[in-house]
Amino acid sequence: MRYIIVTGGPLPDEASELIRSLSDLKEEKVIIACDSGCDHLARLNIVPDILIGDMDSISAKGLKFAQKNTVFTEHYPVEKDWTDTEIALNKTEKGDKVTLVCPISARIDHVIANLGIALKLKSEGRDIVVTDGVTYCYPLTGEDKVQIDVTSYEGNAAVSLIPWNFGKKVKGVTTKGLYYPLTEADLTAGSSFSFSNHPKKSAKKISISIKSGMLLIAITKSV
Repeated sequence: MRYIIVTGGPLPDEASELIRSLSDLKEEKVIIACDSGCDHLARLNIVPDILIGDMDSISAKGLKFAQKNTVFTEHYPVEKDWTDTEIALNKTEKGDKVTLVCPISARIDHVIANLGIALKLKSEGRDIVVTDGVTYCYPLTGEDKVQIDVTSYEGNAAVSLIPWNFGKKVKGVTTKGLYYPLTEADLTAGSSFSFSNHPKKSAKKISISIKSGMLLIAITKSV
């Protein structure tokens, strides 16, 4: 199953283009709005399958949109142990494809939490990406690999490999298509050694593989 989870918060225009393209996919999918994520979907006239949250940030217009379209709603108390996003992500299962559309800036605590949850879910068997439509974050855990199309960045991409676990190195890191290549390298959390790389001029795709550990790959427009 494919899950498209849209959160609230500030999102760039590129997020709208991404949400539209995902909602148009001809495959079985579930669209989940987290609280004011429903406002983003309402502006695009995309009806979510589920609305989840404590409803502390959704607008009256967004709530009316959900009610008008009889969206199944799970209303939680404001004082709870998990964020609306984590509740939504935990509805996914092993083998599911998950795209979490959320801010990659602003509330840094939420950003870090969402990336940490994504790594945890990847280790449990989800195929997950976290993005705001400009920056894409791909978690890798255990023996893992990913191939990323970089043509949309038109030669202006910044790529960082971010080790996530201070207690265990990321081992056997090998890259293809990056200007500064790595072959069977070990990376340690707390170092910027593998940050701010970029694709080779001729590269249309890049690939990163690891033998073990937890690695977050972030690709965004270079500034």
